[in-house]
Amino acid sequence: MSVANEGANFRSDEISGLNEGTNFTLPDLTYLKDMAAGDESFVVEIITYFVESCPDTLHSMRECALSGDHEKLRFLAHTLLPQLTFVGILAAIPYLEKIESEIKLNDDLFVKLEKAINIINYGIEDLKKMI
Repeated sequence: MSVANEGANFRSDEISGLNEGTNFTLPDLTYLKDMAAGDESFVVEIITYFVESCPDTLHSMRECALSGDHEKLRFLAHTLLPQLTFVGILAAIPYLEKIESEIKLNDDLFVKLEKAINIINYGIEDLKKMI
C-alpha cells in the first residue's frame, strides 16, 4: 500500500461510539498556574492561544491521517503534546503518544486520533468557560 493511500482503508463507521468509556475530565490547570506564578493574564493568554489555534491543528491531523501523511501526523502529535500538558487536557496525551510512536498508520491509530480529538474538543469547550 502506498503512503498516499494509507488513510483510504479507514472506515468512518468505526468511529461511531468512540465516546463510550472516554474520560472527559475538566482541564487541570495546576501546571499552567504553577508556571504563571500568580500571573492570571499569562494563564488567560496561554488558554486563549490554545483555544484559537488547536482546532486548526486537529483539522490538519485528521487530514494527514486520511491522506496517509503519517510523518506530518506524527509531527503534529509531537507538537501538540506539550500544549496539552500546559492546558491540562491530560486524558488525550496517551492517544497522541501512541500516534507519535507508531511507524505506520493503521485503523487502531485512526480510532486513537478520533478519541484524542473528541477529548481535546471537550477540553477546549471547558477552557473557553475559564477565559
